[in-house]
Amino acid sequence: MSHFEIINDSSRWNAITKSFKKLDSYFSYEYGSLFAKQEKGILLAAYYENDSSSIFYPFIKREVPYGKEKYYDIVTPYGYGGPILVGTKTNIVDFYMHFKKYCISNQIITETIRFHPFYENHKYCEQVMDVQYIRQTTSVDLSVSLDTIRKNYTLMNKRNIKKAQKIGLSCFIADKSSENIDLFMEMYKETMDRNKASEYYYFDKSFFLEQVKDNDLSKSFILFTKHESEIIAGTIVIIGQDYGHYHLGASRTEYLDLKPNNLLFDFMIEFCHSLGIKALHLGGGYSEDDGLFKFKSSFTNNHNHPYYIGKKVHSPDEYEKISNEINEFYEVNNTYFPVYRGIIGKKKVSTTNSSGGD
Repeated sequence: MSHFEIINDSSRWNAITKSFKKLDSYFSYEYGSLFAKQEKGILLAAYYENDSSSIFYPFIKREVPYGKEKYYDIVTPYGYGGPILVGTKTNIVDFYMHFKKYCISNQIITETIRFHPFYENHKYCEQVMDVQYIRQTTSVDLSVSLDTIRKNYTLMNKRNIKKAQKIGLSCFIADKSSENIDLFMEMYKETMDRNKASEYYYFDKSFFLEQVKDNDLSKSFILFTKHESEIIAGTIVIIGQDYGHYHLGASRTEYLDLKPNNLLFDFMIEFCHSLGIKALHLGGGYSEDDGLFKFKSSFTNNHNHPYYIGKKVHSPDEYEKISNEINEFYEVNNTYFPVYRGIIGKKKVSTTNSSGGD
């Protein structure tokens, strides 16, 4: 016999997560709820169990913003997630039989998963959906000595850290006060402007206040780099039971030549190493092997992990109908899934002037 349920309350959620061994921070109710608000959706989770396995799968249900009828799609919270299966891997098929019925009965037409690079849960999900490789991510192996980690930094990275130290930069763990959050937000906005980030990444203060709260699965810390009396760079790092995650970073443009981020990352690695966790995940770049990824890799000795997404259409007819409507009126990025969330802008209406003859 198998059991399947959809969870929407924190008490049941927390009871389930405690039954799984050392779930990562992305699977907490608090983390998911925060990004459900950002997605203008509702946080839910599917839970499945039988005699040989258990599956836990948090997701965000969002209303599809197009079409005459009301439909929904689902996505995993920002970061890394997907179904976590303990036990017989082939039970993912039975789980998805139940989950597909749920999706169809609730007008959910598509599903997008950002798989967790450490859990490699894309492997058993290949049985039930289209899985696509996106890019590499990288992490620091904290099981070795701090001296070994630092010896494996690239030569240029070592030089930049020494430069920052020689100038007099220093790093510290900051109180999670309203004042420090304001300092971080100011630098973060400047960083997003500099990188021409999408509107999604501009978070308000209530978001940051919630983000730095601790929960059953993780603790959050604010780390700052200081030059004389001024804060010039910072990061929010999330520490789970096994893994740390470089979550959000910020820096002042005018001080980048002082290499504050090199010193900050080295400090973050030292801090995480002192906590006894297995690894610090730095994530990836905006694209494969770009400047951001190369910077992160300068700390990790190429300790990389492939990142995959999963794509599934639960109601093909409805998806095709909405996609066709969108393509008729909008310019879209057809490589994006789902297509209706890859809108670039409205199509320009061409006008043709014709002149008559004699």
